[in-house]
Amino acid sequence: MAKKRASSERNRERIITAAARLIVSKGVADTSLADIARETGISKGTLYYYYPNKGDLIFDISERHLQRLTSKLFDWMERSGKDATPERVLRMTYEIVMKSTTKGIIHLYLIQEALANHPPLRDRFRQEYPRWVQMIQSGIERVRPGSPDNDVLASLVMASIDGYLIQKLLGVDRISIDRVARYLSDK
Repeated sequence: MAKKRASSERNRERIITAAARLIVSKGVADTSLADIARETGISKGTLYYYYPNKGDLIFDISERHLQRLTSKLFDWMERSGKDATPERVLRMTYEIVMKSTTKGIIHLYLIQEALANHPPLRDRFRQEYPRWVQMIQSGIERVRPGSPDNDVLASLVMASIDGYLIQKLLGVDRISIDRVARYLSDK
């Protein structure tokens, strides 16, 4: 039974990885379940066993993506402790999220899909955004305890991360993360 479950998890992971790769190269709308089955090297029937529709697969891709980002940020926040300056906390938050272009593309495609076609995914983002803002605020609280505007600063950081991702993917010049972190840490 444990072997079967492990095999099932490996297949699910292979499907998610292949789907994410295709979404990055083709977009959500132009990626079909047949494309994903072909990329994964499995039959369409096997893919449908795991994911009867693209919405369920998109939700799992989103879930993994959100978990990885959240985990990386929480891990760094735990390790940084009270020794980190506000500027360093802000800079690391930006760097962790901005590190991977692929994850940024997936993040924006998933937001686009959530806004346009997938209400359950939109609901998931609605649940996650406040949690991300709270996580950022917790990190800020460690280095700016009791500051009355930490919630505002955390919301600004979250909004600017999305803006940075868009600018990065468009290839638009942007102010360096170091300068933004320095500026916001003075507020």
